[in-house]
Amino acid sequence: MSCKEYEGFRLSRTARGVELEFVMPRELEGKFFARLYARGPLNDEANGDPARVWAALSAEYGGRPLVAPQQVHGVNIIEASEREALPARSEADGVFIGSDCRALASLRFADCTPVVIAGAGDKPWMMILHSGFKGTLLNISAAALERFGGGRAGGKIWAWIGPRICACCYSRRADDPVTREALAKFSPECAKEKDGFVFFDIGGEIRRQLSASGVPEENIFDFGGCTRCENEVFYSYRAGDEEKRNFLLAGRSTNRENM
Repeated sequence: MSCKEYEGFRLSRTARGVELEFVMPRELEGKFFARLYARGPLNDEANGDPARVWAALSAEYGGRPLVAPQQVHGVNIIEASEREALPARSEADGVFIGSDCRALASLRFADCTPVVIAGAGDKPWMMILHSGFKGTLLNISAAALERFGGGRAGGKIWAWIGPRICACCYSRRADDPVTREALAKFSPECAKEKDGFVFFDIGGEIRRQLSASGVPEENIFDFGGCTRCENEVFYSYRAGDEEKRNFLLAGRSTNRENM
C-alpha cells in the first residue's frame, strides 16, 4: 500500500482503490474516524449505490448499520441512528454522529465538496456534510453548526474540506438568477466573472463560512486538489462519471479504525 501525507489528511492506494483518511487531532484519536473511498474497484463495482458499497465493506466494520441518506442539495441534517440506517433513505445532505452512536454515516460525491466537522468535550461529536454549489449557497456548514455544534465543542472544534471541483473547472452562466444570488452572497475572492460566466471557488467559500461560524482558522484543513483535474484519483461528474461516486464513511471508532 502506498501512502502520502497532507496536513489533516492521509492519501493511500489499496486493492480497493484510492482512500483518503481525515486525520483526527489528538483529542479525537480513537473516538471518531472519517474516510473517503475514491476511484477504484470498490466504487466501480458499486456504481454509486451505497448498499453495494456497504455489502463489500460492512464486515470490516463489524456489520454496523449504515446511514446513507438520499442527497437533494439542501441543508437538512439527520442524526445517525439504527432507525435511519439502510434500507431507510431519508432526504438529507448531512449526518450528525453522537459519541454513543453505533450506526455509521455515509455520503457520496462527484465534484461536490465533502465537509467533516468534529468537536471534543464531554460528549465528542462529528458531522459529515454534502456541500456542492447549492449547499454552499444555502450555507449548510452554518446550518449544521447552528443546529448541532453550539455549546457542544467546549472550545475545541475542527473541520476538514475534502476534494472537489476547482475554481478553474466550475463555472455558471453569469445571467442565471441563481448565479447572481451567489455573487451577492459569496466572498468576492471566491467568485470571478469572465466572458459571460462566473467561476466559483466552492472550497474557498466553505472555508470562509466555517471560519465565520466559529471554527478556528488553524483548525480548518483543506485537501485542495480538483476532482475533475485529478480524475484518475477521484470520480468527477463533469469528467464523465455519471453514476460512480466517491464514498465518505464516518463514525465512532472501533478497533478496525484504530489499526
